[in-house]
Amino acid sequence: MARRYAKALVEVAATTGDLETVRQELADFAEVLRDHREFRLFVENPSVLRRDKTALFEQVVAMPGFRLLTTTFLRILLEAGRLGALESILRAYVALVDEHLGRVRAVVTTAAPLPAEQQDRLRQRLTQVTGKQVYLEIQDDPSILGGLITQIGSLVYDGSVRTQLVRLGGQLALGV
Repeated sequence: MARRYAKALVEVAATTGDLETVRQELADFAEVLRDHREFRLFVENPSVLRRDKTALFEQVVAMPGFRLLTTTFLRILLEAGRLGALESILRAYVALVDEHLGRVRAVVTTAAPLPAEQQDRLRQRLTQVTGKQVYLEIQDDPSILGGLITQIGSLVYDGSVRTQLVRLGGQLALGV
C-alpha cells in the first residue's frame, strides 16, 4: 500500500520537478506527527468527525507553507484514513526518488568522525563500484574500534577492526 501511494506521488512530483521538495515536506509533516502525539491521535481517531480532522489539518499544513502537491497528497491520506502510514510511505517515496534519479544511499559506520576529504574519496569510490550517484549517511560507532562498515541496500561491506578481530579469534580457536 505504501509503495502504491509513493509511486503515484513520485510520478506527479517528477513531472513538476518537485521530487526533493516534496520529500522534505513529507519528512517535515512526518516529524510533526511524531512530535505531536495529540495531533496524530486526533487525526487517526475514527470516531472524530472528518470535518473536525480536516479543519485542524488545514491549520497545521498552512503554517509551514507546503506546496499544493504535498498538501493535496496529505489531504488524500487523511481522507483515506492512511495518515498513520506516512512513515512507510515516506520510506517508499525516498527509495523510489533515489531509483528515479539514479542514486543510492550508503550508510557508513565509522569508529570516529570521517573527515570531509575521506568522505569525498569514499563517495567517489562507491560511485565507481555501484555505477550510481552515491550519497553518504555517516554514523559514528566507537564499538567497531576502527575501519568502517558500509551498507548499500541489503549489501554490507564490513571492514571494521572489531569484525577482523572476531574472525582472527575464530581462526585461532580452530588452530588455523
